[in-house]
Amino acid sequence: MDNELRYPLTELAAGSMLRLTNVRGRAIVVFEGRVWITQEGDLRDVVVNGGQSFSVDQPGLTLVQALHPSKVMVLGAGAHGAWGTGVPSSAALHQWARQQRNEAIARAVAKAAAALRRLLVPPAALPTQRSAVPAWRACADGR
Repeated sequence: MDNELRYPLTELAAGSMLRLTNVRGRAIVVFEGRVWITQEGDLRDVVVNGGQSFSVDQPGLTLVQALHPSKVMVLGAGAHGAWGTGVPSSAALHQWARQQRNEAIARAVAKAAAALRRLLVPPAALPTQRSAVPAWRACADGR
């Protein structure tokens, strides 16, 4: 079972920088804060606020610098394709992120409950395996 988050939320302190290499076609989603994005070979400087996203359209190095404390996620190529072409709306991304978080929490809770059950229930208290022979059949055979 894969317990890793595929698209982890990255927290950036104000002034810190995230260096991304060859992420063309991926989306940078800003959940909180404000970031400045620049791409190698592109004269544009893009500022993206919380609730917005940006689609990387250049190969090479992409820099994401936090102008304020920020939370960002870099979606893998094709991961945002479920919302159609281009960059998905922030509402769709928030809903998707909530679903991913809820699924990860459910897996973690199930795993913790199974571990707790193994610790609290001694092996002797577990039901023993019964014969696969039905009771009526055992009586008929004289068992």
